[in-house]
Amino acid sequence: MGALELFHFIRPLWLLVVPLVLWLGWLAHRQEASAARILSRLPDHLSAALTMGHRESRRFRPVDSVIVALLLMVLAVAGPTWSKQPSPWFSETAPLVVAVEVSDSMRANDAPPTRLDRARFKILDLIAQRTGARTALIAYSGSAHVVLPPTTDASVIKPFLESLDPLIMPAPGARASAVLPLATQLLGEDAAIATVLFVADGFDPADVEAFTQYAENGEQPALAALITGTPEGGVALLPDGTPVRNPAGGRLETAVDDALIERVASAGDMAVVRLRDGEGDIRALLRILESVSYTHLRAHETNDLIA
Repeated sequence: MGALELFHFIRPLWLLVVPLVLWLGWLAHRQEASAARILSRLPDHLSAALTMGHRESRRFRPVDSVIVALLLMVLAVAGPTWSKQPSPWFSETAPLVVAVEVSDSMRANDAPPTRLDRARFKILDLIAQRTGARTALIAYSGSAHVVLPPTTDASVIKPFLESLDPLIMPAPGARASAVLPLATQLLGEDAAIATVLFVADGFDPADVEAFTQYAENGEQPALAALITGTPEGGVALLPDGTPVRNPAGGRLETAVDDALIERVASAGDMAVVRLRDGEGDIRALLRILESVSYTHLRAHETNDLIA
């Protein structure tokens, strides 16, 4: 994120004093101009005596120094900063459920060091940008499980993220659709203004129908996905360095199925962001989260007015 995007004032109300300072400066210059007109009507010798020690060509006067000093003081008190400001919007209205795929394919090394490791880093970056917001964590493979209910404490999420490993998951697979009812139940009354973010390397073909049915209910959380991995795939390695094998004994296929991702995204009206180096993917996710949350909030308020 660029410096200009981060720049803001901690106490912006102090900036209202700036017009007052400028007005005082204008009054001072006006009075000085009035005095100069009076002196111009006097005889030259009297005018010269009254303005002794002043140079007519001087443009920067003592009053200008006072005005500049006052402006600098106001700007300093307003608190200019380039640090991230906590967002009251996220804090009050945009809970997020992060659903992490914890499958063997997430061990692939085409997103170094592994897809799962990069997913952890990106999730922590995203949470850091959403200071004060409520975030829940779900892990899924062949089944989905709540790891952490909604919390505003980012430091609590990190150790749970780091503990996620395919070896602890009870069933193999990557059934993202198993997350949907669990996340909705977890969010409770906030479901209509929340977002479920899948952090995964793909979906299961059975997810297409499940996501289609999910999208037909407008009171559900919005969906988004951060996809890690490449169409070429990589080598999935166990902690001891040996390759992960498929049920037939061959090397596990880890190529990302872009066509299937597009089908699931279309079925569930889900925004998709590809993992990449830098912060471009995080900025894209933040825009999506704020946009869908605002849309859902306005729709929810409209329904309340109609009711």
